[in-house]
Amino acid sequence: MNTAKRHHSGYTLIEVLVGIVIFAVGMMALAQLQGHLSKASADSTARTVATNIAEERIERARSFSQIPVNGTIPSFAGIVSSDAPEIEYRGNIPYSVDTVVTDYYYNPATEQFQENKPDSDIIYPDLKRVELTVSWGAGDNAMAFRIDDTRSTTDLGTGSVTVVDLISSFTTGSGAKVRLNNAAVGLYSPPVDYNPGQNPDIVSINLGDNKFKESTTPQPDVLRADELVETAFDVVTYSNPNDGSGATFLRREEFRAISCECTLRLPGGDGTGGKRPTVWNGSDYSEGEFVSKPYGVSASNQQSKFCDLCCRDHHDGGYGLQDDPADPGRALYNPFRPSTDYHGSGSLAGDHKHYSRNQTGVLVLADTDGARYLEACRMVRKDGFFRVAQDLRQEGLNAFPGDFLDEEAEINQYSDYVTAAVKGYEAAMGEGAQYELSPPGLVSPGNMVPAVVFPASSYANATQMSDANGVTEQQLRSRGIYLDYMSDELRLKINCMDAGGTGAECDAPRVSSPLEIIPFYDVQLTWLSRWNESPANNPIDVSNEAIADNNTHSRGLASLQAGFGYSTISSSVHSGNLGLTGTDPIDPWYLTYEEKYNLYAKAVDSSSPPVLSGIQISGSIISAVAGLKAADVEIEASEAQCNRTNTGFLCIVEDGAKSPSLKVSKYDKAGREMYACSANLALVPPREHISQNGTGSWTNFSLELNASLETDIIIKEFGCY
Repeated sequence: MNTAKRHHSGYTLIEVLVGIVIFAVGMMALAQLQGHLSKASADSTARTVATNIAEERIERARSFSQIPVNGTIPSFAGIVSSDAPEIEYRGNIPYSVDTVVTDYYYNPATEQFQENKPDSDIIYPDLKRVELTVSWGAGDNAMAFRIDDTRSTTDLGTGSVTVVDLISSFTTGSGAKVRLNNAAVGLYSPPVDYNPGQNPDIVSINLGDNKFKESTTPQPDVLRADELVETAFDVVTYSNPNDGSGATFLRREEFRAISCECTLRLPGGDGTGGKRPTVWNGSDYSEGEFVSKPYGVSASNQQSKFCDLCCRDHHDGGYGLQDDPADPGRALYNPFRPSTDYHGSGSLAGDHKHYSRNQTGVLVLADTDGARYLEACRMVRKDGFFRVAQDLRQEGLNAFPGDFLDEEAEINQYSDYVTAAVKGYEAAMGEGAQYELSPPGLVSPGNMVPAVVFPASSYANATQMSDANGVTEQQLRSRGIYLDYMSDELRLKINCMDAGGTGAECDAPRVSSPLEIIPFYDVQLTWLSRWNESPANNPIDVSNEAIADNNTHSRGLASLQAGFGYSTISSSVHSGNLGLTGTDPIDPWYLTYEEKYNLYAKAVDSSSPPVLSGIQISGSIISAVAGLKAADVEIEASEAQCNRTNTGFLCIVEDGAKSPSLKVSKYDKAGREMYACSANLALVPPREHISQNGTGSWTNFSLELNASLETDIIIKEFGCY
């Protein structure tokens, strides 16, 4: 055999050609696959955009202000079929929108809806069936989708999306009610029963005319993955006549307060941005328009599902077609924010400032694209979807002993104060424009004329705790009064009614008092407030645990300790969105917006409490670790009396103490080494206890070596440095 010849043999020309053909076929298949993927991606994008257009148009149709047409105000009667398809552009791509509207009327005889009027005297339908077909890519509307930065392709097919929904002539939550404009039948209202909440946690505020408003107890949901919180509560308006027929539901507003971590994005002129705030207009919540402005994206998928919207929309700035120069506050998420809290120039001009925390826990301004920041939003349900509303704004905080609000007379006293204070606020607001420049304050109980005196509001009527009267423990109570921003549109309706007009005349049908449309609500804050007492822990101690799911933590539980004498007990809470999330400060002005109320208790006991030396050590507790709440950190002390405040701690050393110490705990994070550090407080053995399984982290600090010290405690990762 000639092995040398085999050694020098190579590929023949035929083999090379066959290889080239196989390679070419593979590349052609790959190119075809890329084209199919591009078309599939483009089609998916088109369907998503088309669905969004249909949803926005339906929600826009729901935002009518009255049933008849007056030529200027969007009306229910103005929801009609389109004569010809309308063209709407998104990202320079045309979408064709065809609208078909069918009217339906309620027939009480058959208890059915029908297309024909059951009575010739009926003027307006009760429901409208809206069918929206959004199509793309047909005829002159051929679409072009960019594949990369250098080339694009066109004519990637046609398609359409059809969305069908029903719109009631009633814009509020009482959509089950239907109006028949028949003199004989009048207003037909199929009743929806409602069971009022139980005192004292849920208090019914009397609006007059047998109508009441109450708020459910806020329920926090602590999302441990990111140490963020989402709190839910509802505000319900109902009628409850004295004829024994029971309560009937009129309207419900569903709220969420959420905290999020976001990534900042700057406006790029490509149609990106977010929505203006959703604002109460007296009949319903009116959704804001989409504008080009700075926006954010959720920085984590392990937080509230609403963080996508919160991060995107909770920014000011940009210009909208619906912006009103005479009512600029309507376009702002916090109309009462000081001017120094807005960016004055650049791509962030007009947006309020956002902050993150660095590795030492210090707040840092987020002002570049891609910067992370902390956010808190209030969400409100609008037509079945939660939208970002203007920020919560607490105007009044009150606290009470454990046995107040149990009796009807006490409920009436508190309800009368709330409505009188809200009426006074509305009167002080006046009719002038831009009242956000000088907003009135809500008058406190003691400053009312005549003064309203709640129990335990002074030393003279302090609540007593002793073994003798059997009150050695009581659950104190705290309530906040919130008032939303009132737009010009809403204030016109209120002023019209104040001047003697009826609800129908003032574009507020079925409303008999301005109190029914003023956006106020009274909320239970017992388990969201921070509770502290002075003197600390003796003779009375009040619980102050970190927030847990469904209010399973203890706050405001006053317990009799050793000694006798008076205790000043304070309830404090942030007046904005953070007040319902109980999370760390997200800007430098947290304490400016902290509301506080003092109530007074007297301990009657023969024993003596420890004598305090007067040496006071206090400071802030700060988290320098992303996703860890300093608000959850807890403290306890030996030979000292310490209280946990909203943002830190306060300790007073006992007289004659030998080795007073402060134990800082509950700063756990699964799989992470966590430390409590202080530049001034000295560590005592054991220096620190480290846990990497998410439980058991704590640190002891000495208090005796640092008398009269103002110091911070910072939670860090991987040691103190």
